[in-house]
Amino acid sequence: MRFREEAPPGGPGRSDLRFAFLGDDADGAALEVLAVELEDESLLVIHAMELRGHYRSKYEEAKKWQK
Repeated sequence: MRFREEAPPGGPGRSDLRFAFLGDDADGAALEVLAVELEDESLLVIHAMELRGHYRSKYEEAKKWQK
């Protein structure tokens, strides 16, 4: 699952938005990865770790639609 959300002020990106990616790694561990868009329109990953409670409900909802 991927979506945009507001970024906290003062981050390294060029906008007030960041991209959140939620999904499983090759071993099936649930992950959250956050990125910001840079001036050259590339993405800079600023956060990656095991899925925390903050994103759990969105992750669980997306899992229902997975094939």
